[in-house]
Amino acid sequence: MRYYIVVYDVNEKRVKKVHDVLRQYLQWRQRSVFEGWLGRNEMAELKRKLSRVIKEEEDSVLFYSLPDDKCFTTFHLGKPAEEFDNVI
Repeated sequence: MRYYIVVYDVNEKRVKKVHDVLRQYLQWRQRSVFEGWLGRNEMAELKRKLSRVIKEEEDSVLFYSLPDDKCFTTFHLGKPAEEFDNVI
């Protein structure tokens, strides 16, 4: 198992599909950011599902792989993610 932070920048037409796929595997943090633990098989399955949804010539999905969730700290400025009310 590894800890992942995943961010995406995709065409507006595919945002909901990418969001829905990522939500099956990871915890949604804000807008286009997800994080959580994935095993090797889960990661392979997630990549396959995303490959079917995105257009590689237009879209980008970036994975940060970390050894655990203790090797970094997070903080935010501004409105907490839970309060965003206009997410697609």
